[in-house]
Amino acid sequence: MTERAARVPVVTEKVTATPEADGAVLVCGLPGSGYVGKLAADHLVSSFKLKRVAEYSSGTFPPQVSVREDGTVDPPRGELFFAPARKGKYLFVFTADAQPTTAEGEYELSDAVVRFAKKCGVKRVYTLAAYITGSFSSSPKVYGAGTSRAMLKALTDNGVTLMKDGGISGMNGLLIGMAALRGLEGACLLGETSGYVVDAGASKAVLELLSKVIGLPIDTSKLKEKAEETQKVISQLQAMAEQSREAAPQAGREQRPGYIG
Repeated sequence: MTERAARVPVVTEKVTATPEADGAVLVCGLPGSGYVGKLAADHLVSSFKLKRVAEYSSGTFPPQVSVREDGTVDPPRGELFFAPARKGKYLFVFTADAQPTTAEGEYELSDAVVRFAKKCGVKRVYTLAAYITGSFSSSPKVYGAGTSRAMLKALTDNGVTLMKDGGISGMNGLLIGMAALRGLEGACLLGETSGYVVDAGASKAVLELLSKVIGLPIDTSKLKEKAEETQKVISQLQAMAEQSREAAPQAGREQRPGYIG
């Protein structure tokens, strides 16, 4: 008789607490262009001192580990945090070290997170992401899309520019899609970014709009400091680009393709 190997589940969920939080909101921020969503999610976890209530592992996370300051390593994982916020509001935040590398992994992880959040009483799901323009902006706009007319009105009433076409790839789109399938409302807020640098300014812009939409004060002063540092890097890059343009005509036929590693 041939022994058959047991199938390793794509996603494993480890729950440490199941809060009862009727009417709570879930905010998701994952690594991506400019780290817009990831920076914003980490800022929320830190600002509101959220506690981890669930942890997710997946065989479809990138094949790597994260090295800590003491030299130990951690495999990639997703984490769901929770705490009562202010004014009687409940806040869940989901983030991860990376997004899954396969469509199956993205679907299963998105569904696992939304199912657990609904069980806890979550009614609305927001994802935070990047709107890549390829150019730098000192005052990033925030674009959005939602799963219902009521959600779209809430976005536009608070200054969000609606997306009119295109798509939202990866878990940033799937999480609100899964929310709709499970009877929850969802919206994605996308901060305008070049896509070339870690963009704390876009993260700050997204959180300021989120604060208005969900009616929860969010202190973004620490992100402002990071955004100012980012702006210095952008200014340096722009100066280098300008110098390159000025030098190009002088090079004439001797000019050769450059390489940036």
